[in-house]
Amino acid sequence: MRPRHRHPSSSRRAQRGQVIAEYVIVAGILAVMLFATFPGADRSVVALLIKAFRDAWSTYSYTLSYPL
Repeated sequence: MRPRHRHPSSSRRAQRGQVIAEYVIVAGILAVMLFATFPGADRSVVALLIKAFRDAWSTYSYTLSYPL
C-alpha cells in the first residue's frame, strides 16, 4: 500500500490560516496593553502619549507666539 501525500496547496493554506491566527492574537495583546490601565497607573499608554503630544504642541505654539 502506498502512503498518501497531501497536496502542497493544502499545506500552504493551513500555514496561512495559522499566520492569520497568530497575527490576530498578537494584535489583540498589543491593543490590550496600549489601551488598558494597569494597577497603580491612572492612564493608559495611549493616554500618556496623547498627553505628551498635547504638551509638546502647547510648548511649540507658545514659542511661535513670541514676536521676532
